[in-house]
Amino acid sequence: MPKVVDHDERRRHVTAALLRITEREGLEAVSVRTVAAEAGCSVGAVQRYFSTKDEMLHFALRTVVEAERERIRHIRLGPAGMPFPDALRATLLELLPLDARREGEARIWAAFYARAAVHPEFAAVIDELNREARGNLRAAFAYAESVGELRPGQDHDALAQLVLTIMDGLMWSILMRPGGVHRDHLAAVDTAVRLVTGSASSPAPPS
Repeated sequence: MPKVVDHDERRRHVTAALLRITEREGLEAVSVRTVAAEAGCSVGAVQRYFSTKDEMLHFALRTVVEAERERIRHIRLGPAGMPFPDALRATLLELLPLDARREGEARIWAAFYARAAVHPEFAAVIDELNREARGNLRAAFAYAESVGELRPGQDHDALAQLVLTIMDGLMWSILMRPGGVHRDHLAAVDTAVRLVTGSASSPAPPS
């Protein structure tokens, strides 16, 4: 009886190897050959699923995005959830590279941004994800305004773009600064929440 191969599981296995290399050595160490060695399989086996590094990066980014979605699913607004300023702060902290695992994920984002500047197919993926994020933020802003937790009369589209820009800027600052995250990065999160919501968000330890 022929062996049943779970192709999705094989892709996830290869992607996990790519992320481990990125976290440990940086994206410059990633190639089809090094990923194959890390995954414990042949180059040919990797190429059955990903013929190029760019294909691996596309799949890896989708994997990172889903991991981020899973981490923030517990952050909820509403009567049984967090006040909006606290939920916004918790989301920002959860998505920033504040530990080794998330730093590896952020390097995948950084690699995509670099390629998006010159490759339209990468730019299209980033734009799709940003449109989804802006939509989620607009919905959160509308709810927060309806319950008095956001200053009324603001442009929700512009506010969503501002939050994404702040997140991108903090990500790059943490990745490029010796020693990674610093106290002023966390202070910047608190300041951003206060500016967006007009509240006095109380600092809490990063998750």
